[in-house]
Amino acid sequence: MKLKRKTILLSSVIISVVILVAAAVFMMNGLQQKKVIVDTLKESVDLKIKGFAFTEVGEAKTKWEVRAETAIYDRKQNLAVLEIVEVKLTTADGRVFLMNADKGIIATDKKHIDIQGHVTLVSDSGYKFSTDSLSYKDTEKKIFTQAPITMENQNIQVTGKGLIVYVDKGNVSIPSAVKARIS
Repeated sequence: MKLKRKTILLSSVIISVVILVAAAVFMMNGLQQKKVIVDTLKESVDLKIKGFAFTEVGEAKTKWEVRAETAIYDRKQNLAVLEIVEVKLTTADGRVFLMNADKGIIATDKKHIDIQGHVTLVSDSGYKFSTDSLSYKDTEKKIFTQAPITMENQNIQVTGKGLIVYVDKGNVSIPSAVKARIS
């Protein structure tokens, strides 16, 4: 009986020591991994900003203002990664488009932006578009997506797949699976 107690006690102590050693090794490994991630970020990220604001006036006097709760900017790649994004695009003739999303990426050298997550696009003419993702290319003055979209105003609701808006011309196209409801 005494031998069984000693064996159980010794086994318990050994198991406890093994668990403690494993936990210590795991924690040290986790700390080393976090340090590697932080070091990598330090090498590639030039700037992290809270309350980000960026304004650009293009060659054709198209102005876009980008605001985000946070942004991480990598100068080498000319990329800004954004969280909680708002974009105001004003065309040369004064048309205004407001875009909102959960996140986005700007290629600052190409004046290209991709936004994703609960995306809305509202035009000054009263149209509201909802989708999962949207892009803007300044070279083409084009807002576009291949994702499903919903377009609404006071009297009409249109659903479809894809969207192309040429902001300088005011042309809107929904390429496929279009359904409309007029009220």
